[in-house]
Amino acid sequence: MTRSVRFLLCTLLCCAIALAQTGPAPTIQVTSRIVYIDVVVRDGAGRIVHGLAEKDFRLLEDGKPQAITYFSDHTHDIASIPSEQPSTDKLAFSNVGPLSNSVNIILFDFLNTAPEDQLYARKQMIRFLKALPRGRQTALFVLDTRLRMLQSFTGSTDRLVAAAQRMKPEASSVETIGEEQQHDDFAAAFVAAIGASPSGKNAVSDQNTLSHGQDEVQVAGITQEALHQIAAAVSGYPGRKNLYWLADYFPVYGGPALEIHEASDAMIANAMNTQYMAEANRAEASAQIAIYPISLMGLDASGMGPEAHGMTGTQQLFFARAAMHTMLNNLADTTGGRAFYGTNDFAGALQRGFEDGANYYSLAYEPQNKNWNSQFRKISVKLAERGYSLTYRRGYYAQPDLAGKADNVAELNSALQPETPDVTMLHLRARVELPDNDHPQVRVDSVIEPANVDFSTDAAGRHHAKLLVSLIAISDRDIPKEKKPDTPEQTSGMYVVNLDEAAFRKLLTSGMPMRQQLRLTPGSYRLRLGVIDINNHRMGTLDMPVEVAASTN
Repeated sequence: MTRSVRFLLCTLLCCAIALAQTGPAPTIQVTSRIVYIDVVVRDGAGRIVHGLAEKDFRLLEDGKPQAITYFSDHTHDIASIPSEQPSTDKLAFSNVGPLSNSVNIILFDFLNTAPEDQLYARKQMIRFLKALPRGRQTALFVLDTRLRMLQSFTGSTDRLVAAAQRMKPEASSVETIGEEQQHDDFAAAFVAAIGASPSGKNAVSDQNTLSHGQDEVQVAGITQEALHQIAAAVSGYPGRKNLYWLADYFPVYGGPALEIHEASDAMIANAMNTQYMAEANRAEASAQIAIYPISLMGLDASGMGPEAHGMTGTQQLFFARAAMHTMLNNLADTTGGRAFYGTNDFAGALQRGFEDGANYYSLAYEPQNKNWNSQFRKISVKLAERGYSLTYRRGYYAQPDLAGKADNVAELNSALQPETPDVTMLHLRARVELPDNDHPQVRVDSVIEPANVDFSTDAAGRHHAKLLVSLIAISDRDIPKEKKPDTPEQTSGMYVVNLDEAAFRKLLTSGMPMRQQLRLTPGSYRLRLGVIDINNHRMGTLDMPVEVAASTN
């Protein structure tokens, strides 16, 4: 399908959905950078602290004070959450569910977890979910050779438990480090600690086993792509997003250079490329995601520390684990989460993470330093009263804007592929009308929420925007390959906005409506609606399962 979708999107019917279009006009655009910081405050006894005010906080970037431009205190109040009511309209869809101050994502990572660790961790996760109070908006994802969403955001404990119980142990790219591996040199142990397969065996891909020498790179690539997909899937939700990532190994990196055993300095310099770190950090930071890495390697029962004589295999593993713990702390610190390791109580780690993720203070500031040079900038938050511990993201990479560099067609094509989670950067609502005697085509009436669309204003006061829109019908039928059509049924076009002030204000209230039609034969389909803003590359996608009945004529 990839090739056929790309071909169709490259031959757009650019006038199919246009509102209005005139000749080019000079535009006025104002861009500002806002940095959001979510701060969890605990007292000396580890209890969540509420009731602080903006005046109690000080914000610094690279040691220089910053003016706080936004402040809010978020407290999870179970009593204020209404019971979840399932929709009675089976043909109405939205890519954003009920909104709340924070949403939670549990990512169970089969790819980076040894098979023998998966069963126990799954039991711990189910134990946690059974005790989870209602109303905590939570989604459940798994990662094997690709990212899959087992349960979309829901406040229903029953739905989450049912989805978790359907999980089965999957193929993994890692093995438990055995006795025969304990005499590798320290450098190899460090590579294993930052996420590579320690043995190079048992790595899998969509096709078959990964070839030796490619598994480490491919596994890291699959993992990083999964994090980008999660960021795209939740970025449309306001406020904080908490990602609880359960795995043995974590082949990504989120913070500034590690400071560990000097024997690994050369390896760190080669492996921890600044550009890679910046790209890995950007999507999660932009989506306001706090990562809580939960190591499934459990307690270290070796009882061997670095003080013993000689560099034994056990000591090498000690240093490797220490290096991984430092990396996990950096990953958590850079995103505002907390790392959990050295414990077998994974349910307890999830419980403590959920408590953090539901009770926090939001602060925002516009950086005084306007030099976007891709360098890491340190953030410091201080309280007037001492004795409190603060959890927040400790910095960000000051990357320049990517506007104009991305391939909109390729991005939308990728987001519309089957099994890809809905993207929520742009909010979409749609209703499907099935064929009847008067209308032989499937009609999709949808609305784009304008809040995240990039509008520009010309010298005459007219407002402009341009979005690429595509609707694709993917058949759920098991059709032999030789009988499948060359391209799925689809329609694409440009949504062009060129409105005066009065019409523009009406658009902001009513949303951006559009209608698309497809002629489909009887059968089961998944309609995939995709929209991308040409100017800022924000996307929205929507998956709509429908059943087209045979005509009664």
